[in-house]
Amino acid sequence: MNKKEELKAKLLRQQEIVSGARTAGRDLSADEQTEFDALQRDIDTLKTEIAEEERAAQTRTEADRAVQAERQRVSEITALCRDFEVDPAAYIGDGVSVDQARAAVLEVVKTRMHPTSTGIPGASVGSNETDKIREAASDAILLRSGMTVEKPADGARDMRGMRLRDLAVDCLVRAGRANAHRLDDDALFREALTPDSQFTGILNNAVNKSMATAYRAAQTTYQRWTGRGSNPDFKAATHYQISEAGDLLPMTQNGEFKFDQMQDQGVSKAIATFGRAFGLTRQALINDDIGILTRVPEAYVRAAGRGINKLVYKMLGSNPAIFDGTVLFHANHTNLAGAGAAISIDTVGAGRAAMKKQKNLRSQETLNIGPRFLLVPAARETIAQQFISVNFVPNTFGNINPFAGTLEPIADAELDAYSETAWYLAASPADVDTIEVTYLNGDSMPKLESQVGFDFLGIKWRIYIDYGVTVLDFRGLYKNAGA
Repeated sequence: MNKKEELKAKLLRQQEIVSGARTAGRDLSADEQTEFDALQRDIDTLKTEIAEEERAAQTRTEADRAVQAERQRVSEITALCRDFEVDPAAYIGDGVSVDQARAAVLEVVKTRMHPTSTGIPGASVGSNETDKIREAASDAILLRSGMTVEKPADGARDMRGMRLRDLAVDCLVRAGRANAHRLDDDALFREALTPDSQFTGILNNAVNKSMATAYRAAQTTYQRWTGRGSNPDFKAATHYQISEAGDLLPMTQNGEFKFDQMQDQGVSKAIATFGRAFGLTRQALINDDIGILTRVPEAYVRAAGRGINKLVYKMLGSNPAIFDGTVLFHANHTNLAGAGAAISIDTVGAGRAAMKKQKNLRSQETLNIGPRFLLVPAARETIAQQFISVNFVPNTFGNINPFAGTLEPIADAELDAYSETAWYLAASPADVDTIEVTYLNGDSMPKLESQVGFDFLGIKWRIYIDYGVTVLDFRGLYKNAGA
């Protein structure tokens, strides 16, 4: 019984004491008052401890957000440096922000080139101004497309009325091109779209920002209960599990120690690259179709997360053969209910007992690990939410659901394609291996690369992500076919 359940039980007992006295038309007896006061002290202590644990959980959540922010910083700096052929190691190692890295990269680029004329005698565009213009222009594109930009760059709102043609003219004028506004569309965009031009940088920046925004808002469920791993390359890597040690034996009279040999179990895990390409063509540039710069990257980021999500739940729903040659959920793994049944205290209790009774590799150690998550198809989401609800207060202690508040329900429609009744229990990945999503060097952010077209007028992007999904162990998972 966890602390929230204990708190609920003590509150219920207090209610029973008061209700009994009220029904008898009397005040509390001395013994009842003593018990009531002792319960109150315990309740106050439990409330304090629960509040402290919730604050600690919040601290861990903030730490997770900091880790995600660091990954995002590394990804954006790497992409930025790749575009300008600059080594990102120093900027990543020094812990500089993306804006600081961008300014430094522009200084490097500036040394490779002569200062660019603005068309105004005696004036030139410095790297700081170029950086500000690119940030403002890319934010203006996002604002004009309808995206929410929390803190638009200075000048972005003033530029949001500019079409792509207007931005191309402005960039060429800043680069010293006279009479750029007189060029026809084909000539204008051909001159504006070069690998190192400011116009290309604005388009790339807008696409990167829309992709990063979509990544933060992605709605998938697999991250909540699966493990996360990292491979340094695309070669298959072996994940080893070490067995328990043997029991200590009584010593003989001559003091002989018997040798014990532990076992290990290796699971091969590998990653692959998944990607797509899209582009901003001549027609889209002339038609000012900025949706390609915002909606298309957003759609592909969602597709990347959807692909991982679908593959994770395929591992549950399709019940594939795993590393030992047996399907994931099987009687030999003692993680499959003998008969399908609906979610209830008895059926979930049977699943919890089966998980806790799982043995280590040598069958000498009982793992004693219970479930943390209740995984269901969308068709059973309401039932799962009702089952774990903590809002229902029963009239009698015997009606208390011991799983209320202890299991986290996760509903995903990917499971409905396999069964609308089957439900699963999963242990916390911190307690035991279950299913792992493995990324190249631990980077879960999709990558974006651009190329100015040679065989067509426009710019191409390719988005890709490197990952693999592997069942590492069956002991932390349990399935009931449902009813």
